[in-house]
Amino acid sequence: MERAVPAAALLLVVLFVLCFSALPLVAMVAQSLDGGLVAAGERYASVLANSATEIWNSCFSGAMAAVLATGLALAVSLCITFGAPRLRRPLQVAVLLSMASPPFVASLAYIQLFGKRGLVTHGLLGLSVSPYGWQGVVVMQALFFCALDVLLLTAVLSRIDPALMQAARGLGARPGRVLRTVVLPVAGPAILVCLLLTFIRSISDYGTPVVIGGAFNTVATQIYVQLVGYSDLSAVAVLNMVLLAVSGLVFFAQKRLDARTARLVEGTHGGRADAPAWRMAGPVSTALHVVAVTFGAFIVVLYLTVVRSAFVRGVGAGAPFTLENFEHLAAYDLAPLGRSLLYGILAAALATVLGAVAAYFTARKRVAGSRVLSFCLSMPYMLPGTCLGLGFILAFNGAWGVKLTGGALILVLVLATKQLAISADAFSSSMAQVSRELDMAARGLGAGEARMFRDVIWPNVREAAAVSLVNGFSSAMMSYGALLFLVAPSTKTAVVQLFDALSGGKYGNAAAVAVVLMAVTLVGDVLASRISSRAPRPGAPVPAGTGTEAPSADLGVAGPTTDKEAR
Repeated sequence: MERAVPAAALLLVVLFVLCFSALPLVAMVAQSLDGGLVAAGERYASVLANSATEIWNSCFSGAMAAVLATGLALAVSLCITFGAPRLRRPLQVAVLLSMASPPFVASLAYIQLFGKRGLVTHGLLGLSVSPYGWQGVVVMQALFFCALDVLLLTAVLSRIDPALMQAARGLGARPGRVLRTVVLPVAGPAILVCLLLTFIRSISDYGTPVVIGGAFNTVATQIYVQLVGYSDLSAVAVLNMVLLAVSGLVFFAQKRLDARTARLVEGTHGGRADAPAWRMAGPVSTALHVVAVTFGAFIVVLYLTVVRSAFVRGVGAGAPFTLENFEHLAAYDLAPLGRSLLYGILAAALATVLGAVAAYFTARKRVAGSRVLSFCLSMPYMLPGTCLGLGFILAFNGAWGVKLTGGALILVLVLATKQLAISADAFSSSMAQVSRELDMAARGLGAGEARMFRDVIWPNVREAAAVSLVNGFSSAMMSYGALLFLVAPSTKTAVVQLFDALSGGKYGNAAAVAVVLMAVTLVGDVLASRISSRAPRPGAPVPAGTGTEAPSADLGVAGPTTDKEAR
């Protein structure tokens, strides 16, 4: 019985990955090749030729958004890590605000501020200009995608040995030169990762171009038009294959760059353990702080604008105060909000349990096929949401003998699948900090594999569980792209309701839903963070008499990240 439990757990993870990570991708590839190679070749040529403008628009806006978002993230990360201590917390709060928000909030605020009756353009400047076009798409995507880049870069910068910068300063290097010759080369691979990730998230983003793109169409919007307008599954599959190919290249490039970053950061260590923290100074520091403070202030203004929009009727500086938007929410939008809460809790719990088991077997045990299993785990996270959603439709709409579409179960499954990679990564990072000698000690005392996981591994990875729950819940509450083609009227979620109101010009109703979503998500994040802070750290005695104690190193778990993909 003791040996059957680990085997059953591994089998459960493998079956889940095969059914809900691999099968949807196989179904989409098969759909794109429908009719044979000759017909598929003609279809690919026709679809790509007809979508050439949209492909160019996606590449152009993706590159612009990637450069802008990464530049902003680098400035904010440098100020958080090496800047004025009093600005660290406000900047972190601004980043948290942009993470714990629905995907269309920035676009909603953009229209309210810079639209034809905008508070800035019309109210302050007396202008009546159109807010729609590629400029708004690029700016809003950059602001919205910047938060995850900040987390990635801050994690890398905070691990650079401060003695290295102090040594450079001692040799006479100015602060600007220290940044240019010491800090940026170490962070270089991480910066490239941010550029790649932001690019793929931009080209797969559906909501922002639809809301404020106007006539500026992208591949993501073309996918929606082909599926909803023409029901052309084969053409949609071809367009998604384009996104899939780009995502695959980004995935492999990211893995290589992550490994290079780890080697570079590890190579900086070896200085004095008591080296004082290094702080930026000089004109470069001033410029970076101006950029970071401007970013933080703009984020705060955006979300204050959304809150204001929830309490007024209409748009413009003279819009009267009202509670009608919240009355409408209480009358019509509470059911979608309740579904979002339920789906978010279930998806987060499922992803956390499966992620812990997957990390144990792939990172701790390194069973045969671990690399293949890790790749299959990661692909749904890297894929655009519309791509994964289409795969679920093709795989589970009865064509292969299983029909799940139209119900709530498929929504929970796609949300859990999307977040499984983040959960597994969090647990893998924590398990890497737990000495393997503890495993041998537990086995020497007669503990089986299941009990060893329960008594040795689990007490040291509870913080990773909190990270997984926070990320899974927040992402599920805000996810849109993966659910776009899967929701039915009876399973509509709050973020889908928000988008419907926003696309219909009901900005007040959309703002009310956004405010409630942000409040619920922030409360959930705070509660999970408090639970995490009470979790046992390595160094606390391991329960159940394993006969030893855990190592005293802190957990190496990165902060929670969110899936701002194709929402």
